[in-house]
Amino acid sequence: MDIVDGLYGFFGAGDPATLLLDLLVAAVLAVSIAYLARELYRIYVEYTPKEAPALVKSEMPEVKPATKPPMPGPMEAMKTPVAGNAEIPAIDVVKGTLQESMMTLTQKYRLGSLTLASQDGLVIASTSKTPEQDAAVYSGLFQELYKVKQEPYYYVESKGVSLYSVESGAQKLIGVAARKSGLAPEEARAVRDDTKKVVERFASLK
Repeated sequence: MDIVDGLYGFFGAGDPATLLLDLLVAAVLAVSIAYLARELYRIYVEYTPKEAPALVKSEMPEVKPATKPPMPGPMEAMKTPVAGNAEIPAIDVVKGTLQESMMTLTQKYRLGSLTLASQDGLVIASTSKTPEQDAAVYSGLFQELYKVKQEPYYYVESKGVSLYSVESGAQKLIGVAARKSGLAPEEARAVRDDTKKVVERFASLK
């Protein structure tokens, strides 16, 4: 009863109904104050500027520009025809047009492509996807090799390309034959002979 009497004295209430009402009002006020305090804290946290984290610079590796592989030197490219016997199909390479004849040459000797170039690097005929590049680069390389050692055929092993010369009258052309393996001796002779037939056939029409 001492607690009840104390509440009566604290709230100044004289009857139980008044005391109950005062207690209810006090409870509502306490809840409201707690809610208000929580909202004030939330607003403070939300709108208080936060310190930005320091940026850490990552060390990026230096990117070096890609370099083109150097062209093989004369001594590196100077390979003799590969040893072994090669079966050469009996196919007439001279066809109705120069391009058809070039395609037949390419197929007969199992080449990836074949380009005929002049000594100054101009394309005469080709089955390559990059004829201008093949003619310009490899005609120059052939002449460099020829200065070192005069041969009609060279195999550039690092590029998978065979180079050979064909002479017909006053013309001297350079053949650029792309194939992973070099030509056997009989293939090197045969492809030069067949190329000469094609050159003489279509040169006579000019």
